[in-house]
Amino acid sequence: MRAWRLAVLAVAMLLPAALGAQTQAEVRGGLTVGSHSASAAALDIAPAVSFDVVIKRQVTPSIAVFGGFFRTAFGCEEGFCKDRNLTIVGNHGALGGEWGMGSAWLRGGVLFGSTRVGTEGEPAEPGVGAHAAAGLNIGIGRLRFLPGVSYRWMSAATATSTDHAIALALDLGFGIQLGGGAS
Repeated sequence: MRAWRLAVLAVAMLLPAALGAQTQAEVRGGLTVGSHSASAAALDIAPAVSFDVVIKRQVTPSIAVFGGFFRTAFGCEEGFCKDRNLTIVGNHGALGGEWGMGSAWLRGGVLFGSTRVGTEGEPAEPGVGAHAAAGLNIGIGRLRFLPGVSYRWMSAATATSTDHAIALALDLGFGIQLGGGAS
C-alpha cells in the first residue's frame, strides 16, 4: 500500500499549483503482457488488465508533468509459472513528464512501489522502476480520448532476490480538463 501513499502525495503536490493552470485528470486501462526475470520465461503472452489514475499539469504548451498511481498486471504461464496460473502485479506511485506535439504525446517517468508474483512466497520489497509511453490526445473542449502503448521496467525484488519485471501494454484512456481552459 506504500504505492498508494506515494501516488496521493504526488497528486497532492501537483494540485495546489495546478488548479490555476491547465490540469487534466486521466484514467487509463488496457491489456498488459510481460516478463518476470526469475520465471525462466521470455515475454509471456498471457494478458491481464492494468490501469492508471493520473493528474497532469501543463508547464508549457508542449511540456507537462504528471503524478499518479499505476497498477500493472500480467499473467505468467511459462518457466516456473507452468501449470500454476500466476499473475504478476505491480502497484506503483509514478512521477514524470510528458512532451506533446499536436495530437501525439510521449511520456516518461519514475515508478515507486513493489511488484509481486502470485500471493505466496516472500513479500515484495519496495523499489524504483521506469515508465515510458506514447499515444494520441484526441478531443475537443474538456474531454479527451487517449489511446496509447506503454513500457514499464519494475523492481520485483524480495529479501533474497533482485528480480525485475517488464510489462508492455496497449491501453485506452479518458481525460478531463480540470482548470485553466481547454486546448
